[in-house]
Amino acid sequence: MAEHDGPLVGRFDLDGADVDLGADAVWPTLERGGFSRSAIVEGRVRESLPIGRSLIRPRGIGHLVASRSLPSAEIDALPTPIRRARFLCFGLCTAGRAIEEHARALSRKGELIDSMIFDAIAMTGLSQISDRLGRAVFDWAEERGLSASRAFSPGAGSSGWALENQRLVFAHLPRDPLGVRLTPHLLMRPPKSVSFVIGIGEHIVQAKSPFSCEGCPRFDCPYRHVDDDAKPPGESR
Repeated sequence: MAEHDGPLVGRFDLDGADVDLGADAVWPTLERGGFSRSAIVEGRVRESLPIGRSLIRPRGIGHLVASRSLPSAEIDALPTPIRRARFLCFGLCTAGRAIEEHARALSRKGELIDSMIFDAIAMTGLSQISDRLGRAVFDWAEERGLSASRAFSPGAGSSGWALENQRLVFAHLPRDPLGVRLTPHLLMRPPKSVSFVIGIGEHIVQAKSPFSCEGCPRFDCPYRHVDDDAKPPGESR
């Protein structure tokens, strides 16, 4: 698929310099990964946070295009709930390369707890910048009296949208956006990145939040997040 921007209707560029990377923000991610708040781990988290803040660079970009500017083959490749969207926002967010490389270096040295802490810091920043970008798209739609879908990410279990659609998303973004590249296997490097598309229009069902793991069968995933009113089957509400 050839790379192109299409006629841009709008653009979002987010710098996550002000994301909340305090201990209270990072701990939910750590707890989903199996950590408990022992004095030892809490101390290592406190020591790691200043370094993590210096390494992480959360950024987000979104390109809004009119659906009518897309060829029919691309419309047919979209997730079914947004094929009638009037506008589409193709987006990408990343935590940056430095913090990912630092976590990997710690892992190679056998410092697995510290590696997982930096991994959680990166995931926290990525989650926050992604949500901010999604909310900005929601605001853009609301200002125009339109509805916006949740974000559909290629290959994500909650979306059921095939990984091969990475090409479609990246085709509507600048080349090597935010320093993120696709491997021949369509994985993103650095890995702490997320790509997605959001549909906007009169025929779209308004989503309650831009990002959720609702519908994903991986209930054991350490980064799972489901809204309180969208618990998986069997969980108490």
